[in-house]
Amino acid sequence: MTSRARALCRVAAVATRAPVTSAQHVGSSVIGRHFRRSSSTSSSSWDALASELATPPGSNDPAAAAAALGKHELRVDAWPHPSGVATFWLLRHVDTPPASGASEISFDPGAELGIGDNQDVLASVVQQADILYGMKTRAPLGKSIAGQLVRAAATQSQSPLTALVALPRLCQWARDGKRWNDADIQQKSNGEACEAAEAVALGIPREGHSVLGHGTFAAAEPAWVALAEKHMFEDDAVLNEMGAYKQALKGVFKAAHMADGDPE
Repeated sequence: MTSRARALCRVAAVATRAPVTSAQHVGSSVIGRHFRRSSSTSSSSWDALASELATPPGSNDPAAAAAALGKHELRVDAWPHPSGVATFWLLRHVDTPPASGASEISFDPGAELGIGDNQDVLASVVQQADILYGMKTRAPLGKSIAGQLVRAAATQSQSPLTALVALPRLCQWARDGKRWNDADIQQKSNGEACEAAEAVALGIPREGHSVLGHGTFAAAEPAWVALAEKHMFEDDAVLNEMGAYKQALKGVFKAAHMADGDPE
């Protein structure tokens, strides 16, 4: 899990996880599966949807972008990374090429959605073994549309899946309110843990230490997990991403200490 955690979040960020307690599995392929967003209209072309998402209000209003999507039929594709270590689940318009096989799909995993090779990708989720993470959506679409990708991955999986959601604003949130001083955080940890959590949030060594390293991260764990548990339910973006996973996965999100403890 260490290398995966470091890829997800540097230094102080913590991921959350949701083990699936049960899931239904079917043998049919989901590659190329179509999802009709609205029964009242037939699927319009990708060019029509792209135009709606490229101009106001669809280009800057999440509700307008979601309404535009509602008039179109979408497709889920599975794009295997050339290294073989991961699969990217992609949400695209049903009219986008290729119609014959996912191996022909052009996709750049390092680029944002909606540009370049990812011009026609509306949402993506990464699957590595039984782990789902890295959920993205094309701006300004909300994360809820990616729930279809989670559902497709769960359908294909032969074992329970775990979802990871990064907390990229945790440090800033902790710094802004000096949250390591909160009474409930101190009750759930101890003085040393809160002192270490302060150092992690500020990005500086503890008093008497020359580096911010493994010892500080280990000491901070009780307080840092308590901070993460509090923050994840106050961050709307995190809540939206967790909600997208919960559309298809059963389980409870819990804070996991996955910080990179190497000194910088």
